[in-house]
Amino acid sequence: MSSEKLLGQRCSGSRRDRSQVSVGSLGLVLSLGLATVVCVVVILELNKVNSELTSLKIDFASLKARLEAEKGAGSLETSFRERLAVVETRIQDGVYLSGWEGNPKPNVQTDIASSSEKNDTEGNNALSEVNYPRYRQKRSANSLTLPVGGCVQGPAGRDGRDGRDGLPGRDGAPGVSGSGEAGPAGPPGPPGPAVNSSLTNLEPGLVGYWPLNEEHGARDVSGYGNDGVTFSTGVAVGPGGETGGAMYFHGAPGSRVEFPNNGALDARSYITLQAWIYPQETGTGPIFNYQPAGSTGYGVHFWINPTGSDLFIRMSDRNAQLKEILQRPGITQHEWQFVTATYHRTSGVQKLYRNAIEIGSHNVGAADLGAQFPVAMGARPPSTGDTRAYKGRIAHMQVYNIALTQAQIQEAMERTRSGYK
Repeated sequence: MSSEKLLGQRCSGSRRDRSQVSVGSLGLVLSLGLATVVCVVVILELNKVNSELTSLKIDFASLKARLEAEKGAGSLETSFRERLAVVETRIQDGVYLSGWEGNPKPNVQTDIASSSEKNDTEGNNALSEVNYPRYRQKRSANSLTLPVGGCVQGPAGRDGRDGRDGLPGRDGAPGVSGSGEAGPAGPPGPPGPAVNSSLTNLEPGLVGYWPLNEEHGARDVSGYGNDGVTFSTGVAVGPGGETGGAMYFHGAPGSRVEFPNNGALDARSYITLQAWIYPQETGTGPIFNYQPAGSTGYGVHFWINPTGSDLFIRMSDRNAQLKEILQRPGITQHEWQFVTATYHRTSGVQKLYRNAIEIGSHNVGAADLGAQFPVAMGARPPSTGDTRAYKGRIAHMQVYNIALTQAQIQEAMERTRSGYK
């Protein structure tokens, strides 16, 4: 061969060898790159598996804690009640300050967390929850919420404040009593005062009226209820000849009538005392005597005095201080006569009448009369030690809280002459 041919063959072989070397190097590089990618993929997959294993461990731990919590609480319902109690306690302690009824809701900007906050760690989430206690961030899909909050119960909180009183309730519908039928009639009450219809035509001021007859005894028919109690008395013929029309007194200290005074008989400024009397023995005795209880003193008193032929009246004040006596003769024995005594505060005059005719008067001045005491007729109470007593009959005793005129006294005499009707 020529030198040129040999040289051409060497050059040609050299080019072929270089080409072969370049292709082999490229394959090696590709193989290494592929291996690297595989390694990276494997590493990523291993990391993913490791992350999933970690998540499973967390889920397992949460599930275990939940099971333990449910076991300790007894039931899911009990756990929920405990959770509710925790929430209520936080509300009372002022933890939830917004977002509830009656409080302003937070700004929209604070209600929606940013994307960075959503990806925050658990510690940052806790900080966000403190800042916005009512609107908590959304938990991840694989997280578990324990019934008791997933935390150990802390120390007891402060006592809650007392609640305010509620509004008053509405009245209920009226109830129905039994069958709605009327009950049985009750027993009849005691009879009321038997007041004669003719009394409605009397002059005003009548506050006490005792017929002192067989039918009514010492009963007060004026309607004021000061019924008397009799002691050793009898009945006799009345001023109009009616049988049993008068009360009889034996002239002994024990023969008397005692009348209470419920205030109706307290004729303080004006008074009229009148009755039919039939004296049967000379001597002194009371017709109508206001007697201070437990005392030997006197209130206003109307008597036969001292020999049985004199009519006697004496006023006293509220302290039982006696005024001047007014005494006139003219009383006859064994005969019916209508006797009257009056006092008029404005004029200060006291008067005596027999059969509606004035037999004497006297000015004793203005006084508040001692007429607030109980009353005795026929004789004073034994506690006074007074043995004087009236003997004879008395009928139609009347008391007025006004001073009757002569015409009014005449009318009263005529009305009662023939007995009480």
